[in-house]
Amino acid sequence: MLKNELRLLTKILIQQRGDKAVDKTRSSQISKAINDSCSQARETWEAATFSNKTDDVLCRYFDLHFSFLNGLIAEKSLSGCPDVQNALFRLMDHLLAFYSRFINQKQWVSPGYITYRISLIEPDYLHFIKQLSLLNEDQEFKFFLTESLDPLYRISYLGSITLFALSYRVQLMTELSGKSYYLESMTSDSLTSTLISFNFNHVGFFSYLRKRFLFSISNLRKMSYARYIAELIAIVPVYEEGSSLCFDSKWPHISVMYREWLNDYRALLNLSYPFGRNGTSLIKLPLNISVKQLACLIRALYELGFYGQVSLTAIFDHAAAAFSTKRQQHISAESISNAYYALEQSSSLKVFRILSKALDFLKPYCFPA
Repeated sequence: MLKNELRLLTKILIQQRGDKAVDKTRSSQISKAINDSCSQARETWEAATFSNKTDDVLCRYFDLHFSFLNGLIAEKSLSGCPDVQNALFRLMDHLLAFYSRFINQKQWVSPGYITYRISLIEPDYLHFIKQLSLLNEDQEFKFFLTESLDPLYRISYLGSITLFALSYRVQLMTELSGKSYYLESMTSDSLTSTLISFNFNHVGFFSYLRKRFLFSISNLRKMSYARYIAELIAIVPVYEEGSSLCFDSKWPHISVMYREWLNDYRALLNLSYPFGRNGTSLIKLPLNISVKQLACLIRALYELGFYGQVSLTAIFDHAAAAFSTKRQQHISAESISNAYYALEQSSSLKVFRILSKALDFLKPYCFPA
């Protein structure tokens, strides 16, 4: 039967806390008892995974041990017992290394264990930042990366985080640290790809991606905008459904955010600079109706669901950029919007007649003789 394997360990720690003075012999006995108890817990955990227990049972079992061990590590009375603390840290390392899939990753981690784990990877982080500073790379990128990562890997910045967040930090630094030993991998493009693949959906990273794009496009001719954006969207990694890896679970995947922003920017550019394939300005299509009648037709089609999920603002902007009417060469989105929300009888009647004629034209094709 599965039970709490840390009860004996807890009993030993309580006895130690009650001892006002411990000689070397007694201290050695306590250390041995703690190590034996930790070894027994490891063996029992291993046996549990090979038992016939269901995953639900194992999840409750290992969740219990994580919570219990997390609580022991948080005990302030152990701050003066480094040997005991190290034994508990190593036991937690073992628990997370082999049985993390059974443990709820949303649980909070004790500050003591966070400090211990980050202290192990802080040297790797400092080496990575040192190598980054030596490179003749994009200064904006180096500044953003340092500002974003410092709070994650410097002990002086640490706060409360979940087990999921701690695991993410360890995995990300393992990858970045590996790159820091190969200078050919320490480029802004290579590191950016790594951050995207690790779904580093940090607001600082998202801001950097946008700034880098705006800087790049500022050096291009307007006729090259569409091709450049299309090529950039094509190389942004596609978000993999089911992937739980992320920096912030409250934000969408960084690939999704960046792709959507690029698509939105492309749509904005199409409205601002409607260029054809040869770079020449597109001629507006002249319509044989008025602005009010155009707005009435848009409303009829919109109410029928013709535009799908496209927003009214985008529809008005597009119509203003692409069409001219029989009386106005240049029309504004605002004038279309005003007419859209204030339909007049004369305009409605005109559109009704247009659509009626369209139906009469289609009838022979719908109901052939």
